[in-house]
Amino acid sequence: MRTLLTLASIHYELGLISYDEFNERYGVALWLSNELPEDVIDPRLSDDDESLRTEEENIDIDGIEVAISGFENGTKTLDDNDENWLELTCLNTWVFTKSDPDSYPSVPHGHYMNKNNKWPKLNPYTGRVFSRKNQEDKSKMLKKRELKRLWSSEKLKTFCREMIVWYQEKYPHYEFPVRRPLRMPRY
Repeated sequence: MRTLLTLASIHYELGLISYDEFNERYGVALWLSNELPEDVIDPRLSDDDESLRTEEENIDIDGIEVAISGFENGTKTLDDNDENWLELTCLNTWVFTKSDPDSYPSVPHGHYMNKNNKWPKLNPYTGRVFSRKNQEDKSKMLKKRELKRLWSSEKLKTFCREMIVWYQEKYPHYEFPVRRPLRMPRY
């Protein structure tokens, strides 16, 4: 287990893998070493692979990621009393949270109705909504007028800038998909 964790850390520090890949490798290493609860069959399974999980499973993939990030930054849970979390709700539907280590589909991104909902997620820059990783739900995609309304909020722009600066400091190897990430879109 130590070898896998060391290699994952080295690869992440060198920028060879993303934070998401680091979390996945960490979870698999814990699973292989029997450090996860017995009712977690395989942390690599997606939520769609229910037939391969036990019926008694209380921990989902999201719970595993919280535990993994807890080893890194010293926090074990991400509850409403956590002072590192700052929430912003937009369009009465999408909740954006500061200090969210997940970079998919964007930094920042919105969670549907609650920060603890793993899916669906909103990329506020494009308006695309994802129901799973690399699986876009085109029926929920924001319309142009919704994007205009979203980006007319100075509160959202300020929040995004703060989140981007935090992410750059916390994960310096992450490559943003745009050259100037602090420049906000104009709709």
